Amino acid sequence: MAQVIDVTVKTVFLHPGDGIIRRRLFRGQVEEYLSVEQPQVSNKRADMVARNSDGEIHHVEFQASNEAGFGLRMLGYYYYFLCTQETHVAQTVLYMGREPLRLENTVKTPTLDFRFEIVDLREYDAETLLAARNWADVLLALLAKGDPERALAVAIERLRAMGHEERAWAMGTLLVLSGILGIEESANERLKEFDVINVMENKVLGPLILRELEKGWNEGRQAGVQEGMQQGMQEVITELLTEKFGALPAWANTRLESASSEELHRWAKRVLHCASLEDTLR
Repeated sequence: MAQVIDVTVKTVFLHPGDGIIRRRLFRGQVEEYLSVEQPQVSNKRADMVARNSDGEIHHVEFQASNEAGFGLRMLGYYYYFLCTQETHVAQTVLYMGREPLRLENTVKTPTLDFRFEIVDLREYDAETLLAARNWADVLLALLAKGDPERALAVAIERLRAMGHEERAWAMGTLLVLSGILGIEESANERLKEFDVINVMENKVLGPLILRELEKGWNEGRQAGVQEGMQQGMQEVITELLTEKFGALPAWANTRLESASSEELHRWAKRVLHCASLEDTLR
């Protein structure tokens, strides 16, 4: 479930927009998403890394559980960023779990004092986010401090004002996050008026989210963001394939890393229908 949540939230932030939470995490407007995936030998993939409008590089992790040893994982990311970017990379964790936050934000030894920031979404006022215009803020209000049913009602009203394709993508993300709160049945009931399927039944998120990913990718993005958007699409497809087929072999990772935009577009269409990894990436 945690991997599905990560993919969904990354999809929301890769979607064009700004908003309260996005600016809080990246300390400004995102100008470019950076490619910073670590070598396969370490088998670690940072959730999102971006350069903001002030030229600062920010690494953001989305965390839905109190993971033991989490600080060491963040330290590993920081070391890799320092080696590859040759500059300080600010690190922020957005905690979205149902349990109270217990993550440690420091790693201390006799010769090291490493720390990073944790933003607990549970401490954010849901009403502030619901008043925002950006869908990411409205969606994350479900997990913020307040009444989730009230947040759900406002989200449904926002959906009514969206166009058909935008609404399909937004409904998919809404259903995924409503599952964290255990209100997916209520969400499904309220979404019946839109004749939507339950993407939670599809372990690779379903065609609703992929449809909007492809649409946004094909339309292109402003200067400086297109390459980052393609990298983001590559990472999302990698996680979808892993969710469906399990750990990817070396040949599949090699294909994904060297894929053209046309290949990624073709594989995004196949991932829901093909029965094998070989058929998907052929």
